[in-house]
Amino acid sequence: MTAASQWLHATTGRIATDPYSWMQAVHWIHGSGLYTNPHNDGPKTLNTTTIAVAQEIAALKECRPSIAYLARKVKLSPRSVKYHLRMLRETGLLVYRSKGTRIAGVGGRASEFERTIPVVFDEALGIRTVGEGVQRRPVGIAEKGRKAIGKLAKKAARKTRRPRRRTPVSSGTRCTPMQVGTSGTSSAGSTHSPSESKLASGTRKSPTEKSSKRGPRKLNKVGRRYQLARELIQMVPWLHNASVPRVAWIVRHVA
Repeated sequence: MTAASQWLHATTGRIATDPYSWMQAVHWIHGSGLYTNPHNDGPKTLNTTTIAVAQEIAALKECRPSIAYLARKVKLSPRSVKYHLRMLRETGLLVYRSKGTRIAGVGGRASEFERTIPVVFDEALGIRTVGEGVQRRPVGIAEKGRKAIGKLAKKAARKTRRPRRRTPVSSGTRCTPMQVGTSGTSSAGSTHSPSESKLASGTRKSPTEKSSKRGPRKLNKVGRRYQLARELIQMVPWLHNASVPRVAWIVRHVA
């Protein structure tokens, strides 16, 4: 839809009678592949993030979602939210009832939208309507569209979550597991890690046997400082609730 058609008085669609039927239209537009972004910025087509934004809009009693509100709810940047709102308007799913205003130093008022169902949706599913203009109401559906509307009903009832972005790991910082044993197969191609129970059971032996003949471990200055702090806390009654690191710092010159 052109920018001039993205207003309530100019749209050819009808006002959605409820958020549930509007989400059916959103899912149908998403799955139809009819929309391609004509701009050089933003997503090329409607995606699961667009549906997640639409779900937040559908949950509003008064359709006046601010950019900051949607960005916080869907965990997107304000610019990304604007992209998805633009796509919903250009597909005829959202139209302006009033456009937001901005006053320097004061802020502004968020745009008020109306959730609408495009004519192409009614025609594709054979939905019959009565009335004129945006106030048209559905009164029936052709037999060919009953199966499709049933599938859309299941999608509309299901909560869609925006997929999480995986942070790519550069080849220069990737950690490669150490190869165990004398086998010639590299372990770098396997993503399976042994369970903690196997690691703790002692069944996996290190190729280099470690000597068990060790004498008592000697404390360094920091260790001796903490040891003295614990002894003082046990011996001095008024230090019982004191922190070991704090006492250790206090006695650092005599430890």
